[in-house]
Amino acid sequence: MTFNNKIGKGYGCGQSHLHPPAAVASDRDWRCDNCGKLLGKEKGAQIHILRKPIEFFASFPVTAKCPGCGRLNTKERG
Repeated sequence: MTFNNKIGKGYGCGQSHLHPPAAVASDRDWRCDNCGKLLGKEKGAQIHILRKPIEFFASFPVTAKCPGCGRLNTKERG
């Protein structure tokens, strides 16, 4: 068994597939202010929200309750 010595804290998501940090989280992600859970992704003039089995596209400003911690979050465009 071989080990990859590039695995370490602060690089990618910490898993063995070694995604660079830019591929893991983009600045267009909408995350909970409290726990950091992904709430949606900005797609141009809308926000894409996926909560299986339902998928939404909403206009800005948008407000949503975090499914992780229950905090109410608001997102303005940009």
